Amino acid sequence: MGGYRALLYDVVSDSPGGRRSGASLMCGIAFLRAPALSSGERSERMAEALQRLKHRGPDESGHFLGGDFVAAQTRLAIIDLKGGHQPMRDHSGRWVLVFNGEIYNYRELRKQLAGRWTFRDDSDTEVLLAGLVTEGAGFVERLDGMWAFVLHDTASGDLLLSRDRFGKKPLYYRRHGELFACASELPALAALTPDVAVTEDAAGIADYFRYGYALPGRTCVAGVSEVLPAHMLRLRSDGHIVQQRYWTPSVEPWKGGFEEAAEHVRELLTQSVHRRQLASDVEVGAFLSGGVDSTTVCALAQKSGFGKLRTFTAGFHEPTYDERAPAARAAAELGTLHTAEEISPDMAAALATELPRRMGQPFGDSSLVPSALVASVAARHVKVVLTGDGSDEIFGGYARYMGRLLRQRYHRLPAPLRSIVERGVLAMPEPYAHHSGSLLKRAHLFVRLAREDRDAYIGPPAIRKETLAQLVPGLGTGNSMPDLPWPNDPDELRQMLLMDSLVYLPQDILQKVDRATMMFSVEARSPFLDKELFEFVVRLPWQWHFSGMRGKRLLHAAMRGRVPDFIWNRRKQGFASPVSHWLRGWLGDDLMAIADSGDTGVVDVAGLRALLHEHRAGRADHSQPLWLAYAYLRWRAG
Repeated sequence: MGGYRALLYDVVSDSPGGRRSGASLMCGIAFLRAPALSSGERSERMAEALQRLKHRGPDESGHFLGGDFVAAQTRLAIIDLKGGHQPMRDHSGRWVLVFNGEIYNYRELRKQLAGRWTFRDDSDTEVLLAGLVTEGAGFVERLDGMWAFVLHDTASGDLLLSRDRFGKKPLYYRRHGELFACASELPALAALTPDVAVTEDAAGIADYFRYGYALPGRTCVAGVSEVLPAHMLRLRSDGHIVQQRYWTPSVEPWKGGFEEAAEHVRELLTQSVHRRQLASDVEVGAFLSGGVDSTTVCALAQKSGFGKLRTFTAGFHEPTYDERAPAARAAAELGTLHTAEEISPDMAAALATELPRRMGQPFGDSSLVPSALVASVAARHVKVVLTGDGSDEIFGGYARYMGRLLRQRYHRLPAPLRSIVERGVLAMPEPYAHHSGSLLKRAHLFVRLAREDRDAYIGPPAIRKETLAQLVPGLGTGNSMPDLPWPNDPDELRQMLLMDSLVYLPQDILQKVDRATMMFSVEARSPFLDKELFEFVVRLPWQWHFSGMRGKRLLHAAMRGRVPDFIWNRRKQGFASPVSHWLRGWLGDDLMAIADSGDTGVVDVAGLRALLHEHRAGRADHSQPLWLAYAYLRWRAG
């Protein structure tokens, strides 16, 4: 742990050229209203919360202490390095704003507001404040960007909270009597409410073990909620909370043709990449894995006229989990300035130990570990990176989509024939390799899918039902889904695409990337999660995304000739961790040491031990359920 902590300190405190103090738009925010506390007590709690948010904004911090509240922010300087200090107040002092994010169209909005507001700096923070004060909450609908903010009206006592459309920026809150607190991360929220015990939410834990994360608006911590993506939350002075959706994309079918759609996708994606490079006063780099999504973003960014693009990747020693070779090839063909590093076992072990505590709740995606490590590499060179997040959900990139198509055809076979196929596959031990490099691994995954009950799809299940019953017997029911912006689609595959954009994307992918990058004070921007691009693609026929058993047909057509040809022939891999290998050694030992040391909550130790024994014996790959148990027990252990 000592080496890891030293690296973390170096990354956030001693980046090339030093951190320039000043305006910081990407950051951590916190707010506490507590009438029963003294101003000194509120200040002390906020100071601890800011300490826990420092990694999100090491450049500077600020706070404002009001009559019964305190608002604060930690800052990472990206835009207008000399202005935009927060918390920001309007000219009259009535309104107080803390804001985390980037508003990409802030220059355009500033021009529209100029006649009604006297601007004091060039930051997007003041544009947001000006718009909210002069136009009200409806101004949020005009924003293009990613954000989480809290606006306090000191005259009425009302609060307005909001998150961006896709949920890139987090915002958690707790109300306890007259006290109301919110923060960018759960450990900071706990610091604002130290007299309220952090206990498990039974429904949230049930969701976690079924999906690997809490469902939208929920958490695994009792009494703590999350502002929903694409929503505004109003807290009235009388304590009444109202949360409403401000964005509902149309799913009315588009009338044009395939080639026309591909051309429009190319235009929209090119514009999106350009906007995310332009909205910065510091250098913008990019993650590059050598897959379709990151390579597409890097290709467009490299040609946008901002100079030679810096790209970054990190890989493992285990071959089927290592993407350094294709990333290096893509970088060479694109002409980027590329940096690649191997993830050492001691670094992986240190992060696996530390990350569950930093998350503030269990999180079941083990790719959080390599995501944090590649962020640590990028942080030595840049403060902003572009990513390929969101492409799989809107262009049909996940193997589970093709698996559903194949299952539809597979179930047309006679039942006896299917039984022979399944027995033959399951008779062979499941390999530890990543599915992208093992046909047998893919066969095992498909047989599991073929045997699944066809429940209403919410998200990809984290583990099989029989394994769930063995690991966490007696697990209760989970939370219900919040209201959906669209009616259920009668087509199974299109419904999966829509649900993944509403659930899996914000609760898994975006949460992972936000925590991994902000842990090392790096801002991540996702060109695929562009409002106009999403609103267009979501209206297209789902069949346009698939060619045989391969996805992203439309994206391929849009980027033909602009991305190296070899990229399209690579099998999708994803940024996964070799957890299956780790569990045979240090991770398995650590897991059982934690399980044997005390209260294991809902996890059955006998079931856990049996799964680990079977995994280590090579009879099955139980890496996912075992990682779920590890992240849960690590979080409980503090």
